[in-house]
Amino acid sequence: MFNRILIAISLGASLFLTGCVNNTVLPAAEIEAARFVNDDTPFISLITMINTNSNGGEHSALLINGSQQILYDPAGTFRHSRTLRSEDIIYGMTPGLADYYNSYHARFGYYVKVQKLNISLEMADALIARTQAEGAVPKLTCGRATSDILNDFAPFSHINTTYFPGRVMRLFDQIEGVDVTIVREDDIGQNYRSD
Repeated sequence: MFNRILIAISLGASLFLTGCVNNTVLPAAEIEAARFVNDDTPFISLITMINTNSNGGEHSALLINGSQQILYDPAGTFRHSRTLRSEDIIYGMTPGLADYYNSYHARFGYYVKVQKLNISLEMADALIARTQAEGAVPKLTCGRATSDILNDFAPFSHINTTYFPGRVMRLFDQIEGVDVTIVREDDIGQNYRSD
């Protein structure tokens, strides 16, 4: 019995640590070279992947457009040859790649909810700096990491720390001025959007 407990603890620890292993820190020069500047109004989008059976959120990410546009994908697995991932931040996120990210997650059994809010450039850059300071997080902690980052800023201070992406999404909905887009993919793999 004791051996089984030790094995379970060892497996749990290795799975916990694996969440950080694949997210390496890249040199500043590489990150700067991947930089994408979007001339759109500064904004933040909370992106939530939702299970169609339970209607519960299963992953959270933040698309932030400030002096550059980045995607904070805590404990995520998304990779693309035209982007650069350093820890949990994806640099080089053009609008087209942001759409691709949503499409990547929208599939049979899941849809994506994008909640966009226009913010000041100063707040957008502060949010980007906050995601950079967070570093890589372990698997199953995307909701905690996202809520921790958001509740450091006044418009989001009501979003208490939680491990549940669905709760982050529902609290974000309470903010005035949030624009919502739903991204669904049918079983053929073609996406459609409803605003």
